Amino acid sequence: MKDKELITNATQLLSKLNKNFQSCKQGKSDDLQLQELLNTTIKSSQKLQN
Repeated sequence: MKDKELITNATQLLSKLNKNFQSCKQGKSDDLQLQELLNTTIKSSQKLQN
């Protein structure tokens, strides 16, 4: 049960990071790569929650 709680907390933190990143990204290639990584990581962690 603790593993699921840890994954839930991590997913929430990643989602907050993603939201904050959305407000400051400048459209550079590094920004796009980070956005892709965040999206992929969030999707993976959401799958682990289920």
